[in-house]
Amino acid sequence: MKITTHVDEKLLKDAMKATRARTQRDVIERGLRNVLQESKHRELAKRLGKFRIAWTHDELMRSRA
Repeated sequence: MKITTHVDEKLLKDAMKATRARTQRDVIERGLRNVLQESKHRELAKRLGKFRIAWTHDELMRSRA
């Protein structure tokens, strides 16, 4: 889809540099995908709720190996 919008030039350049995006379109799409991913993570965390893990730091590190 083609759209026309005004975006802060410095913000766009900084985002392109930070993401190493080659085009403005790439950086905008990455930003939109990131927003959606964060939203899904928040929704998942909300559904799972909070729970307590009774592991020590060392046990947690071993379980990740």
